[in-house]
Amino acid sequence: MSIQQTEALAAAIHELGYDSVDAFALEKAKEALRNEIGIYQQEVTEFENKYEMNFQSFLEKFDSIIKFGLFEKEDDEIEWKACLKAIELVESKLKTLED
Repeated sequence: MSIQQTEALAAAIHELGYDSVDAFALEKAKEALRNEIGIYQQEVTEFENKYEMNFQSFLEKFDSIIKFGLFEKEDDEIEWKACLKAIELVESKLKTLED
């Protein structure tokens, strides 16, 4: 990035109400992480709606769910669990930035 670009960037960020490039970057990073959590949460909600229960109940009732086939349930379990883990990891990153 050239000196002119760096100066223009700093000026634009200041005009947007941020004290520094770091403050701007921090806010945008937190915004991106919140969006990422929202995407994973939407997937979790879709699974909860599909099975009409939360993940823990799904695990407890797995064998008695007959509306869906075994392979579909297994695939959903893997993806659902991954989404929940991703939310946990991203929330941890967000918490670090917010502290």
